[in-house]
Amino acid sequence: MFPQQPTWSNSRINLLQRCPRAFVLRYGLAQVSRNHERGEILSIAFQIQTPWILLHQTIREVVLDYVEDHVNGTVWSNSLIGLRFKMDFEKAMRMRNRLIERIQSHNHHTSFQEKRPEQHLIDMGIETCITFIQHPELQNLLAEGSIKRIGLTKPTQYRKWKIYSAPDFIHHGPKGNSLIKLNLYSLPSRNNRERQAALTRLYGNLDSTVVLFSLKQKKWIVNRITPMNVQVQQSLDLVANDAEKMESILSLVGRNNDLSLIPLADSYRSCMHCNVRFLCPSQHGLEKAKAEQRALMCR
Repeated sequence: MFPQQPTWSNSRINLLQRCPRAFVLRYGLAQVSRNHERGEILSIAFQIQTPWILLHQTIREVVLDYVEDHVNGTVWSNSLIGLRFKMDFEKAMRMRNRLIERIQSHNHHTSFQEKRPEQHLIDMGIETCITFIQHPELQNLLAEGSIKRIGLTKPTQYRKWKIYSAPDFIHHGPKGNSLIKLNLYSLPSRNNRERQAALTRLYGNLDSTVVLFSLKQKKWIVNRITPMNVQVQQSLDLVANDAEKMESILSLVGRNNDLSLIPLADSYRSCMHCNVRFLCPSQHGLEKAKAEQRALMCR
């Protein structure tokens, strides 16, 4: 049986909602069998990201380093920003290709294919970095007070659970503290922004304002939210419910690490870019795999 993992993060709950089977493989089997070939393959597979995700991960790292250097008195030129992004993105793509090669060396064939960095993605990434750095909201934050980078791997504690919802920066200014967070993949709905801000406020104080920079269609949209205590508590209650669902799914595995009771994805769209489809019954068709699973459960 998998050990309890009292941990909450957006990535965990999103994966659970998309596909409970993939959730169990990533946060259960891959961890308890990390010293065996199957666990190693799983761990490697979940590290492989699409070029689109690597693009946005690189944007995040470049702008975080820019702000950190700016605080220390070093201001990058646009040319340096472009060079830095290009080098980091190409490095990320090389690492991705090496991971795919490692999977293939175990005689497994994933849906991911080795790719070279495409110039239009490099251009898009550079443009996105520059527009963020030149954004008036960020420039105002850099001009007043102090700003400190926070690692995304820094959790906060609530009851028995560790919650990963750290801001990217904490800004101390004349009007109080601001918690700055980047949403690189889309503009969340209003409800999701409010929940995200409520959990992010755990890293500040009662009066902290959360500043969300969301990227939508190559444009940065800024939302300032000062969560109320009731919103923070409501979000924490949702975290508690999510964590219970995660533990419940993991408990279905049982002592023999049997995955037959773990539900598969609800939609084939979840399988299209799944990292571990090559280790899942759905590789031969999701509906066929779900029918076989139902038959096993009825025995």
